[in-house]
Amino acid sequence: MAETKLNKYRGKRDFSKTTEPAGGAVASGSTRFVVHKHSATADHYDLRLEHDGVLLSWAVPRGPSLNPADKRLAVHTEDHPIEYIDFEGVIPEGEYGGGPMIVWDTGDWAPMEDVDAGLRKGGFKFRLWGEKLKGGWMLTKLKGRPGDNDKENWLLFKEHDPAVDTETDILAERPESVKSGMTTEQLLEAAKPKPVKLLKASAVTGAVKVPPPEQVEPQLAASATEPPQETRAAQWVHEIKFDGYRTIAHVIDGKVKLITRSGIDWTKRYGDLPKEFAKLPMKQAIIDGEIVVLDEKGISRFSALQDALSEGAGSKLHFYAFDLLYLDGYDLRGAGLTDRKQLLSQMLGGHISGRSAIQLSDHVEGDGEALYERASALGLEGIVSKRTNATYQSGRTTTWVKVKAKPVGDFVIAGYTVSAAAEGLASLALAEFVDGELEYRGKCGTGFDAPMLAQLLRRLEPLQDPALKLEGAPKDIIWVQPVLRCKVHYANITSDKLLRHSVFKGLIETELTASAAPRQRLITDADLASITITNPERRLFGKSGPTKLDIAVYYAAVGDFMLPHLFNRPVSLFRCPTGLSKDCFFQRHAFKGMPKSINVFETQNSDEEDKTYLTIEDAKGYLALAQFGVVEFHAWGSHLTHLDKPDRVTFDLDPGEGIEFREVVEAAVHLRGELEAFGLVPFVKTSGGKGLHLVVPIEPKQNWKQVHAVTGEMAATMAKTAPDTFVTTIGAQNRKRRILIDIHRNARSATAVSPYSLRARTNMPASTPLDWRDLESIDAPVDLNYSTLPGLLTTSGDPWAEINLSARPLPASSKAGRSTRA
Repeated sequence: MAETKLNKYRGKRDFSKTTEPAGGAVASGSTRFVVHKHSATADHYDLRLEHDGVLLSWAVPRGPSLNPADKRLAVHTEDHPIEYIDFEGVIPEGEYGGGPMIVWDTGDWAPMEDVDAGLRKGGFKFRLWGEKLKGGWMLTKLKGRPGDNDKENWLLFKEHDPAVDTETDILAERPESVKSGMTTEQLLEAAKPKPVKLLKASAVTGAVKVPPPEQVEPQLAASATEPPQETRAAQWVHEIKFDGYRTIAHVIDGKVKLITRSGIDWTKRYGDLPKEFAKLPMKQAIIDGEIVVLDEKGISRFSALQDALSEGAGSKLHFYAFDLLYLDGYDLRGAGLTDRKQLLSQMLGGHISGRSAIQLSDHVEGDGEALYERASALGLEGIVSKRTNATYQSGRTTTWVKVKAKPVGDFVIAGYTVSAAAEGLASLALAEFVDGELEYRGKCGTGFDAPMLAQLLRRLEPLQDPALKLEGAPKDIIWVQPVLRCKVHYANITSDKLLRHSVFKGLIETELTASAAPRQRLITDADLASITITNPERRLFGKSGPTKLDIAVYYAAVGDFMLPHLFNRPVSLFRCPTGLSKDCFFQRHAFKGMPKSINVFETQNSDEEDKTYLTIEDAKGYLALAQFGVVEFHAWGSHLTHLDKPDRVTFDLDPGEGIEFREVVEAAVHLRGELEAFGLVPFVKTSGGKGLHLVVPIEPKQNWKQVHAVTGEMAATMAKTAPDTFVTTIGAQNRKRRILIDIHRNARSATAVSPYSLRARTNMPASTPLDWRDLESIDAPVDLNYSTLPGLLTTSGDPWAEINLSARPLPASSKAGRSTRA
């Protein structure tokens, strides 16, 4: 059937001259759409809706408008093949429709009624979910005039819904392709052949003949709010900012090393990539780039990279090369960017293909505004603009500037609205925490498809919390516990702090790998029945924080997982009895009214003074502590049966100013290997803040003083493996752009926050044990909190369930027992 429908289309084109697709037999069922901008005899736009194996097409001379008052003529044209949905290029002069054509917008569409019936009766409604066009639309057929037998004139117009915009001329504001970022004029110019003059490294001004450097600190971009305004082509080039791991590839005389931004050698983690570099046609090269995993649209996604590295990279990774620092005997860092890029292009040109794991990161010259708009529309990280005549300078400089895409923010879902027209959920009420309190940021009513709308409603209905009402919000909002977060793309924030043109980009989700260890039941129904909570509705840490009952319910839910790590260890309790931060305090010793099932024991402290400490010995005592405002649990690294000989040590990775969480993850993975080289088995958990804890079970043979000394030596030894990443000296001034390896929890009477303990912070994050396979999939530790973690544990279990079986002897010194690592 589709073949017959395409006869008219094919009859107008000579496919030996045009690159337009001839089309094949394509099964129907998809619901994609495209709007092409086409500069032929006259500029116009083509709306194409996928239906029944073809693209139904209308030529819209003046283009679509977001203002319902604008009724735009739409001429029904021949059906196009499905493959045309991705077509972008220059149709040769003399051919039908000769001229440049860009993918001005694309996405999914959904008919609101039967399409075939609508075509017959001359009108139908539909919804669009594109980068530029969203919400409800209407096509209605005009009555024909004499002589118009071969033309069907329709009207296209926007329906009244949250996507209406009566102020913005979307055609003028967003003229670029959502596929390439180019306008039709830029596409036409780019299609013109350009002469290429080969360049030699030895002839480049600024190149120096020297041996290759062992390591190169990467150049970093300064932040800017917009692309550089200097638009002369000779001054700036602009690149897409990738969402991956910055990596410098050293390919020296057949040996390949892939070094991270922090200076850590991750060659072995990067799967088959080293083999691909070994195939490059030169003897020596140092290449700067980004390692990524691409989604089905060819967009780099950090979450996919995390999954790939966690599961084993294999052939899933791509390296996008954007700079060449050294080539066959010549250090190019003193050369200008233009020359370095030309040499890089020449070097890779005969090697890479569309499917190669190594790709050249292309750029746009001159004005980067169109590329910036394209990056924003796709929800990418942004762009990096670079001065063409600048040398390569390690560290952060102003010759490279990074511009974040028009914001894609993380917002709390504080509520939702429903409507009969939407047949369910109509919009989300968004908010964000400011100084511990939620502030309303407006509604988001676009960007959803039907399955997501249904999923959101299922997730939000059980979370309803009528007591939560935010100032400045409409009355129709159904309020919910603020525990789910989502990504939202928006144009800007108005003076009254509301999001403008917000578009839903997806829920922020966390999943944990299932543990093979069976869950041990430690809390019984009788234990739960024994809980007495006064003032259960008292909120902690502000009007939008969890209630005292929420905290009690959390600890009851995670008790089976938490208690094995807590029983019979000395504990310190962090109590917040009033719910106000200023009234919180540590409780290390016995207190008035303390539950009888909390044990008190006496021992000497480090000053040889007799002191009493607390331990938890049964579930009933643990649950009873909720009544006393206990929010956090902190435990010793030893057990009552061997109090002075620790069985767990903690290496606290505490990031300094300027360190992102993904860099802490990178550091933790590196230190895992270093600890394994000591013959130890490290486990990992979030701290509940910005850092991570590496917890190592050890055989209880050495005393606290010995353990503290050895772990200090080990930390110093590990820090030397990446001195630009790690420090071991406490003090904020010592760890700017560094990660502190803190071992001071490995001293007698010192405590570390217990596995699964909440932290007394906004939204109550938990210090969560993780399987190493899950570590790199955690974007934000705050997502593991009092509300989300119990549900995750129900399906995953405790990844630390068998931690005690992994105890190994702690070396007598940092050198003893250390294996050689390749």
